[in-house]
Amino acid sequence: MEYKGKRILVLGAGRSGIGAAHVLGLMGADVTLNDYKEVAFTSAEKALLEEAHVTVITGRQDNDLLAAVDRIVVSPGIALTIPILVEAAKRGMDIVGEVEVAYDISKAPILAVTGTNGKTTTTTLLGEVMKQTGRPVMVGGNIGDSLSEAAYEIPADGYLVAEVSSYQLETVKTFKPLGAIMLNITPDHLQRHKTMEAYQAAKENVFKQQTSKERTVLNMDDPLVAGMVPRVPGKVLCISQEHGVTDGAYFADNQLFAVRNNEAEAVISAADIHLPGRHNIENILAVIALAYDLGITAAQLHDVIANFKAVEHRLERVTVIEGATYYNDSKATNTDSAIKALESFKEPVVLLAGGYDKMTDLTDFMAMVKTHAKALVLMGDAAARFEEAAKAAGVENILRVRSMAEAVAKGHELALPGDVVLLSPACSSFDWYHCFEERGDDFKNEVHALADMLANKKGS
Repeated sequence: MEYKGKRILVLGAGRSGIGAAHVLGLMGADVTLNDYKEVAFTSAEKALLEEAHVTVITGRQDNDLLAAVDRIVVSPGIALTIPILVEAAKRGMDIVGEVEVAYDISKAPILAVTGTNGKTTTTTLLGEVMKQTGRPVMVGGNIGDSLSEAAYEIPADGYLVAEVSSYQLETVKTFKPLGAIMLNITPDHLQRHKTMEAYQAAKENVFKQQTSKERTVLNMDDPLVAGMVPRVPGKVLCISQEHGVTDGAYFADNQLFAVRNNEAEAVISAADIHLPGRHNIENILAVIALAYDLGITAAQLHDVIANFKAVEHRLERVTVIEGATYYNDSKATNTDSAIKALESFKEPVVLLAGGYDKMTDLTDFMAMVKTHAKALVLMGDAAARFEEAAKAAGVENILRVRSMAEAVAKGHELALPGDVVLLSPACSSFDWYHCFEERGDDFKNEVHALADMLANKKGS
C-alpha cells in the first residue's frame, strides 16, 4: 500500500502499535492510534506520536472510529473477534497486522523466524550471523524494536531479521520473506486460535506467498512441520537431529553440518556451543541452514555460534549461591518450552513454575517434572490446577508460594550444592506481571538480593 494521504486506524497502544503509528505518520498517512484502555504514555512515546502528528484516542473504542478509514492495523495482542474488528470485517474493511506494514515499507529483504518455541534464540543468533555479510542488520518483531520502525530504518542493502508469532502472522496478506524458518508446532495460544489447525494455519502464513526465489527451513524432526513440505512454494531447506539431509543442516557424531546439493560441511562441534539442550541444537541448525544457503561460510558460522551466549530470559544463567546454580527461563510460557528446559539439565532441579494459566494439557509436563525435578514450587493463578496435575502424576515434593521473593527463598531452602534452581513457568506472566521480561527481571532481582543478603551475613 502507498500510505501517503491514507487514513489509517492503529488498534493497540503498546510497542507495536506506537511504532506502526509513528512510522505511518512519518510517511504521510493520517493516523489515529486507539486503545480501549486509558493509556499513560511515556514522554518518549508522546514525542514520537507528536512528531508523526498521530491522533491519539484511548479509553474508548467505538465504531465511529471506522469512518472513512482506508486500512486498520491491528497490534498482535488484539484478537480479531473484538467488536470493532467484527464490525470492520462486516464492512469489508482492510485489516492487517504490523508485520504486513513492515513488509510494505521495508526496502531490505526480510528473514522471518516462527514456531512455538525457540524463536527468540534463533532470531537473535540469525541476526548476529547475518552481520558477517558486512551489511546493515536490524532485528525486530516479537522481540526488540517495533518491526515497522526497524523496516523504516533499514537500508535496501541490509537484512531485516524478524521474530514473528502466530498472532502477527494471522493478519498477513502479501508478506513474503526472502527466508523463513519454521522451528516446531506444539499446542499453544489455543485460547486465541481455538484449534491446532487454525494455529498451524496462522504459522504457515510465513511462507504462503513465497515463490521459487525464496526459501523456507523446515524441522523434519517435528511431524507437523515435516508435513508442510508439499505446501511450501519456495526452496525447502531441511534440518534434523535424526538423519542426514540433502539441503539444509543436520546433527550427527556430535557435530553440526551444513549441506548444499547433498555435500556436507562441518560447522561446529556441540562441545563448542554454550547453549544447553537438544532444543538449542535445533535452533542453531535452523540458523545454519538458512545462513549457509544465503552465502555465509561454515567458518563464519562457527565463529559466531562459538561466541554466542544465552538470550536474556531463555535458560539464562543468573548466578551461583552456595553451590546451586540459578537459571532464568521466564520466556518458557508454555509446557513444551518448560519440558525442553528440564531436559537441558542432568543435575537435580528445583523447578519454579506457574503464572497465568493457558489451560493446556499438563500430562507430559508433569511426567517430566516427576522424573527431572526434585521439587516443584508453584506460584500464580495456575498453582491450584498445576498442583492437582502434579499429584495425579505422582510428583511428591510440591510447595505453593505467594510471591517471587518467596519462590526464590523456597528454591534456596530446597537446593543443595550442585543442584539447579530453575524458573521455567510453563505459563504466561499476565497474572502478576505485564510481560515475561518483567517476570524474569523480578526473579533475577530476587536471586541477586538473596546472594547479597547471604554474603553480608558471612561478612558480618
